[in-house]
Amino acid sequence: MVKICTKCHNIWPGGFRCPDETCRGALIHTDDARAQELPEAVWRNQRVDYGARRGMVFRFQAGVLAIVLGLYGVRSSVPLESPWNIVGIVGSLVGGALFYYVFHELAHRAVRVWVLRRGQLDKKKLTRALLNQKR
Repeated sequence: MVKICTKCHNIWPGGFRCPDETCRGALIHTDDARAQELPEAVWRNQRVDYGARRGMVFRFQAGVLAIVLGLYGVRSSVPLESPWNIVGIVGSLVGGALFYYVFHELAHRAVRVWVLRRGQLDKKKLTRALLNQKR
C-alpha cells in the first residue's frame, strides 16, 4: 500500500505518519480524496516509479524470451545437414539478439511515452510518437 505525505509529498510504503524526522506529516492513501488535490509533480513521480518498474519487467521478459528463442533455434538446427546447421545456428542466435533489441527498445519508448507524456498525447499520435522518438 503506497501512501503520500501531505507535507513533504514523499511516497512511503505505509504507516500513519511520515517517517522523516523533520516532517512528521500525515500519510494518506493514493485513493483518498485529499490525495487527488496534491500537485501534479507528485503524480508524475508516481507514474515514473511505476513506469520504470513496468519497463524493467518488459526488458527482463524480452531477455528471457530471446534466450529461449535463440536456444530453441540452435537445438532445432543441430540435426540438419552440414552447411544448413551452421546457417540455422547463426540465424537463431542473430534472431534471438534481434528479438531482444527490438523488444528492449520498444519497452524503453513505451515507458517514456506512456509515463512521461501521459495526458499530453492524443491516442491517434501514439504510434507515431513511439516510432519517431529519439534517444
